[in-house]
Amino acid sequence: MIAELLNINLVEELGLNSLPPEKKEALINQMSEVVENRINLEVLSILTEEEKKELDKVLNSDGDMVQFLKNKIPNFEFLVAEVIANFKKEILEMQLLTATA
Repeated sequence: MIAELLNINLVEELGLNSLPPEKKEALINQMSEVVENRINLEVLSILTEEEKKELDKVLNSDGDMVQFLKNKIPNFEFLVAEVIANFKKEILEMQLLTATA
């Protein structure tokens, strides 16, 4: 299920290809921001207080945040994939609800 959702192109699936480029880019940026915020919330709910302090140090030193998270969260890549898949699922479900309303 996750793999199927990850392969879906939301812009195409939602019929947004005909939007003017600047509107399409703004929409993609908004969706990316929502996904990034959800990933951040998941990560922060998993990390200990000490690990959060370590993460701050990594961020402040321009260190490799992704590598840090992979080291601290063994299933980090799956976590990210799951958040993205769930977001896409929610968007597609909302589209179905508005299409049938």
